[in-house]
Amino acid sequence: MRIGKVTDSVLKRSVIKLLKDNSNKKSAVVTPDCACSIDGENRKLVSAVSTFTVDAKGGGYNAMYKASNNIFAVGAKPQMAVVNILLDSNTEEADLKDIVRDCKRAADELSIPIRGGHTEVSDALSRPLVSVYVTGVSESEIIPNKDASAIVMTKWTGVEGTAILAEKYADKLSERLPQYMIEDGKAFKKLLSIREDAQIAIKEGASYLHDVSSGGIFAALWELADMAGCGIDVDLKSIPIRQETIEITNHLGFNPYQMLSGGSLLFITDREDETISTLNENGIEATVIGRTTDSNDRIIRNDGEIRFLDKPQADELLKTEV
Repeated sequence: MRIGKVTDSVLKRSVIKLLKDNSNKKSAVVTPDCACSIDGENRKLVSAVSTFTVDAKGGGYNAMYKASNNIFAVGAKPQMAVVNILLDSNTEEADLKDIVRDCKRAADELSIPIRGGHTEVSDALSRPLVSVYVTGVSESEIIPNKDASAIVMTKWTGVEGTAILAEKYADKLSERLPQYMIEDGKAFKKLLSIREDAQIAIKEGASYLHDVSSGGIFAALWELADMAGCGIDVDLKSIPIRQETIEITNHLGFNPYQMLSGGSLLFITDREDETISTLNENGIEATVIGRTTDSNDRIIRNDGEIRFLDKPQADELLKTEV
């Protein structure tokens, strides 16, 4: 199979189908980013896992934010985190300390206590692998609104990937780009949480919240259409993107629309003006990038040219060479 997240068809055929529990309507089949259950006090308990596989520093930091974003997207509050660290035999103890510090820094920023974990060295790996498990309790019930049609995106595409590229390839980028732009790109790491984005969207009645992550905005749009059971019609030029992302990805040869985009949230609403206004008032950029449709087509428009969205591809950052 290909490197990266398994394809949509393989996931449905060989994972979800085998795990499906028809007695649990809140299963992962309904909420693709979280596992859900109801406890004895009728509270919805949720859990999410994120494994950082990109060859870059700070994997524990990014994994903690990704897992917590899954929790925020279903209207829940994180309660605790568990960290699983697998190391290759060439890893030094100093490297392990860096991984743990990254996890702890993100957890402190998110106010999530790390309650346990597992650390192991294995000859089956070529580099360290960090998995973060976050559990939480639902604070808000999200009721799907089948009449809503506006697809809203917060922040910008590719900000997480831009931060990683700016850090990893700073020397190469300095051959062409001004230093301030590289530093601004690195600072995008501060934008990784969707906590406030999700809280505002849910309060304004949004449906089908989905954080943008592996595979970028194109993958997230495909997954959003699956969640909502609808078609989509999206204007490529409406998808917000920072100039730093454009310059950095152009220089290194990455597609910013298929690249890690943690920190950005997608949702569907019929109150786009009010919701965007509230997000903006709280310092969060938000844009209508398209509409849902009654067909099964997933369309991307670009200056009059129409093309159909492909199934999610492997994330751009999994490229082995630049």
